[in-house]
Amino acid sequence: MAEVVKAEETKAKTVNSDSNSNLMAALAWFFAPLSSLIFILVDSYKKDKYIQFHAWQSLAFGVVGFVLNTVLSWTCIVPLAYLVLWVIGLIKAFQGEMWKAPLIGDWAEQQAEKAVSGTKSA
Repeated sequence: MAEVVKAEETKAKTVNSDSNSNLMAALAWFFAPLSSLIFILVDSYKKDKYIQFHAWQSLAFGVVGFVLNTVLSWTCIVPLAYLVLWVIGLIKAFQGEMWKAPLIGDWAEQQAEKAVSGTKSA
């Protein structure tokens, strides 16, 4: 039983206490995918892995959500699930947590690491 609790505690990592980074990450979700692209492309945000992670994740989430909503718009489940996951991502970003969305979270983390490491070597 204690192992389950410990695993749950490690899932939601609070990695950032900077309120500006939290706000920028939340804005990446709020106006995705347009704001996500801005945070990905602007040099001053490329140094912050937390902002990059949420920008890449919200970009992928916005694109995948658009495609799924277009293809499966006749269902009520897809738009509702999209809305729920979008709100969770927005709140988690504002709280400073590295929450990974299903299927795209690991990819977003890889992209954020590449972006941050690319700016360090330049």
